[in-house]
Amino acid sequence: MDELIALARDLAPEPRLTGEVLAAALERAGWSVLRAGTGTAFPRVWQKGALRAGIQGDGPGVRLSVTLWWREVEEDDEDFVALEALYEEAEAESRRVGERLDESLPGAPPEPAGGDPTDGLDYLHHRAWRLTNRTLLVGAIQHDNGLPVFVEAVIG
Repeated sequence: MDELIALARDLAPEPRLTGEVLAAALERAGWSVLRAGTGTAFPRVWQKGALRAGIQGDGPGVRLSVTLWWREVEEDDEDFVALEALYEEAEAESRRVGERLDESLPGAPPEPAGGDPTDGLDYLHHRAWRLTNRTLLVGAIQHDNGLPVFVEAVIG
């Protein structure tokens, strides 16, 4: 969580996000390259402790996604009750992170983001804030059935 707050503070004065700007911020903050693609101008997947960060997209739509929490659905627990309990746990974690960010972000309490900051993704729960000229979203999501449930933060 402190790593996310540090990244948000570091990126706040940047007039425009690019993959290179995000990669430089991660490197300054002590993140390690987890995976570097061949032929790319910057590494896209980073790690710091148990956290993973991914630089998504190119150009003006680039975003930094940081996975703060994740849980796998056990093969034995694929019933609806177990999945619903996992969703509730993820939503509670997302709310907890949101409350902490309300107190810790630059300009706290930060201004809520307007419009639809989800880029059309179907979050179980999310909150979003406006940070100068960008948005920070924290939410619980499962990208596809059978995949882990995540709580992620997205700076874009």
